[in-house]
Amino acid sequence: MDLTSGAPLPPAPLNAASQPVATANALVAQLGTIHDATGQPVPTRMLPGNIPAITVDAAQLLATARQLRDALGFDLLSSVSGVDLIDHRQVVYHLRSTTRAWLLQMTVNVPESNEIDSLISVWPTANWLERETYDLFGIVFVGHPDLRRILLDDEFVGHPLLKSFRPTPLTIHDPATTGTDGERAISGETQRGIGHQRVVPSHLSQGEQERLHPGTPTFGSTQFHGRSFPPQTWRHQPDYSGADEHDIKQEEKK
Repeated sequence: MDLTSGAPLPPAPLNAASQPVATANALVAQLGTIHDATGQPVPTRMLPGNIPAITVDAAQLLATARQLRDALGFDLLSSVSGVDLIDHRQVVYHLRSTTRAWLLQMTVNVPESNEIDSLISVWPTANWLERETYDLFGIVFVGHPDLRRILLDDEFVGHPLLKSFRPTPLTIHDPATTGTDGERAISGETQRGIGHQRVVPSHLSQGEQERLHPGTPTFGSTQFHGRSFPPQTWRHQPDYSGADEHDIKQEEKK
């Protein structure tokens, strides 16, 4: 195919990650060699796309990886993924045999020590893939020559793909007061540290203009903003002290 002609490429096949049933069955038949090499049974199941999946004990991970490469021809490690299942963690490997067109998934349960063997001595591509899994999940790959963060800064604290990760410190707030019945809400019984409050009309002087203090109700006889209203509107307010006696006499003369 000429890629320089500018013609669009054909669409990718819908089952690009699948393999024929006959190929998958041939691979499953060969997986018995792993049992002979490691001395333990290897659980096998079939994933969608006819991809066999095996579960390997962490203690036999390195020996199993060498057997898959040397005896079965898996020469490419294409993916290393971490999984946080809360009570334990897993590492999932996707392997490919480029000579036999085989696809295989290998899963390992990480022990409580949070350490498993590095596979960089078997597949060099494990170098960057294991660093990414360590960066995001905190899983330590023993034997890795340069195990450090690859996506986040070295000073970053924590591993963001763990379910226990919190981007900010966890803060416990007081219980919310929503849903409280009206009578208790009015009494202030359920307010958080506020206590009882009473609105008292207060006025701040701005030259010849009087304005209401924030929070003063603006209804009834308290709705006034200075001498633009008739004197009786504000003159007889018992708590009003914004105008002196001289201002009152001047208003009466008008």
